[in-house]
Amino acid sequence: MKVIAHSPQLISAAEALRLVFLPKWRQHPPCLPKSVPLRCQHLNLQHRNYGPRNKASTATPLNDGLIRDEGIRAPEIQIVGQDNSLRPPASLRGSLASIDRSTQFLMQVGEKVHPRFADAPAPDEGHRDDRPKIPVCKIVDKLSYRQAQVAKAKPKKNPSTLSKEVELNWTIGPHDLEHRLKKMREFLNDGRRVEVVFGKKRRGWMQRKDVTEGKAKGLLEMIRDQAATVEGSKEWKALEGEEGGEMRMFFEAKGNKSK
Repeated sequence: MKVIAHSPQLISAAEALRLVFLPKWRQHPPCLPKSVPLRCQHLNLQHRNYGPRNKASTATPLNDGLIRDEGIRAPEIQIVGQDNSLRPPASLRGSLASIDRSTQFLMQVGEKVHPRFADAPAPDEGHRDDRPKIPVCKIVDKLSYRQAQVAKAKPKKNPSTLSKEVELNWTIGPHDLEHRLKKMREFLNDGRRVEVVFGKKRRGWMQRKDVTEGKAKGLLEMIRDQAATVEGSKEWKALEGEEGGEMRMFFEAKGNKSK
């Protein structure tokens, strides 16, 4: 059997020194298992960047365009007191700490020249005032402010759509009639529609038999004449009912002082 002789493998001097002096684990670095990169990738996905804790919040505009709390961009502010006087300048952070944040907030209502620079020469007319400014703020109750905003958002009622009733009977006395007609004129001047109602009360029905046709017509003419004394007054709807019985007259005034 033929034996094949193996010649010794030659290595460099540097490689020989490396084999002698370096430990085995440095000569052959361990290989990480294939699953490690996947676990690292999973951990990276779970990482959350919370950002700096002391970062100032962005301005919070209110419905009226003002800003509040941390949205006030100044280290110092001046607060308007309950007597409408300005308190001395104070730090924004300290002012926020002095109020109940659960029920109150600071609202910026304007700005003025900082008191430390109030004695500095004012710019000429037409030139920009570059003197340092300080925000002027108010302490606002959250509940009151929210209620005011809701009330402000409600649509305003048109006075002309608010109808008022003036009750009469066919045998009303002169004094009572004068008083009721005065109320009718006041309602018309306020921009309200007026309904003059006859026979609504039991008394009017009980005295129906005592009303003559001439007296009924005279009463209707008197009402129309009194309504005509109000500028722009007219009957916006034809009367309903019958003379001497239950009847309604409808008046309104266009172009009066309340419109």
